[in-house]
Amino acid sequence: MNEDQNKVMILIELEKNLVKNYATAITEASNDNLTQKICELFNMSLNASRDLFNLANEKGWYQLEYAQIQKIEQEYQKLSQKLSDIQGANNE
Repeated sequence: MNEDQNKVMILIELEKNLVKNYATAITEASNDNLTQKICELFNMSLNASRDLFNLANEKGWYQLEYAQIQKIEQEYQKLSQKLSDIQGANNE
């Protein structure tokens, strides 16, 4: 891995973590002004992470595995079951 590739991969990971943390902060903020500001920061990080991903993908540094339809359907079923379990727990 060359130096540029290493830097971009580190930045991607940092931006992904920021997006996750901002999402948590948005859902937990009790002040509307604060929530709005965090949403702006969230969108900036989301856009930055997407730009970095596109750069890495174009350079061939970030390879995607294309999932077979069967794998997608299996994951969909798992997530659907988890959602049903959560909804069932909330109704109890």
